[in-house]
Amino acid sequence: MTQENSEAFPMLWSTNVAQILDWAVLSLGLVESWRADDGAGTVEHAELHWPGGKISINIKADQYASMGPCGIGLRVNDNAEVERIHQLAAAAHAELVQPLMESPVAYSFTALDPDGNQWWVHAETGMLDQLRQP
Repeated sequence: MTQENSEAFPMLWSTNVAQILDWAVLSLGLVESWRADDGAGTVEHAELHWPGGKISINIKADQYASMGPCGIGLRVNDNAEVERIHQLAAAAHAELVQPLMESPVAYSFTALDPDGNQWWVHAETGMLDQLRQP
């Protein structure tokens, strides 16, 4: 396997791709990269960008009808950025299932999108980086 084209990215499945796409932009500040519709106006595929990654959103139909929900981690650099995104989510009336909290692992909160996917926004404390050391 060639490493230069290898990557991992989350894939979400939704019966309303446009709704999830718009929710993530409004509630968490992700950036829409592109969206593709079926020619009749239904968005079937879309992509969001986050510094260091991307998220694919796809129509939940046919052989993909049983997919989802999932959890996505959005890592940021510091607590102030977590708080800024938390304010954005609160202003957009996102369902916050974990309030702002500090743990040994991270300062974070979790929001649910309309499909029940969990979006964990966090600034890590350094504990996980220590565990990742070979």
